[in-house]
Amino acid sequence: MQKNKAAFFDIDGTLFRNSLLIEHYFLMTKDGILDKENWEKNVKPLYQKYQDRKGPYEDYLDKASLLYQKNLKGIDKKTINIYAKKVIENNQSKIYRVTKNALEYHKKMGYKIFVISGSPDFLVRDFAKIYGADHTIATKYIFDDKDKFTGKILPMWDSKNKKKSIDFLTEKYNIDLENSHAYGDTNGDFSMFEKVGNAHAINPSYELIERLYNNKKLREKTKIHVERKDVNYTFLLSDLNVDFHQF
Repeated sequence: MQKNKAAFFDIDGTLFRNSLLIEHYFLMTKDGILDKENWEKNVKPLYQKYQDRKGPYEDYLDKASLLYQKNLKGIDKKTINIYAKKVIENNQSKIYRVTKNALEYHKKMGYKIFVISGSPDFLVRDFAKIYGADHTIATKYIFDDKDKFTGKILPMWDSKNKKKSIDFLTEKYNIDLENSHAYGDTNGDFSMFEKVGNAHAINPSYELIERLYNNKKLREKTKIHVERKDVNYTFLLSDLNVDFHQF
């Protein structure tokens, strides 16, 4: 049986220009569903530190995600889904063009389109559906028998779990990994790049690009895509001869 080719996509920072989780957190806080003081005291300073280039993006996102998980505990599924729908409606077109073009190309060429994301499943599922994903795997948020969030999750933002997801999808859909592609932007996407024959780092974080550059095999097969203003820059990581510095 002939194997299928696939394109694996992260969402936050790869297709979507921000984080679905952060947008959901902000909107629920703005409307008073979640504690505004917590946002102002704990999340906003992290974001400002990143914006001022005094802290890494991954640090801001990781800490904000933990605060979101803690503050969402006890909120009912109906309310969460109402705000999830608003987030999708408000942000579905705020995407990186280079990733959108790649997704459309792969779909046209008959590739299976898979989304593996660390954002909540109730956000990722509908966002991915807009762009024609064949299968979506995201962080699972667990609700009790009264449909209230328990505070417990099954995470999907780390490299280890993304590797397990690719293994699952490869077996389920009979995927030819050597002729498949993966798109990501942070260290959590590293295992996706290891598994496929064609790796694409979209505006990569310092942690990711340093790790890719220091791995000879990955350095030779990874393309870097940088989208700034109205220009896309694409180059092979192996062609780059620079020092990386984290601010």
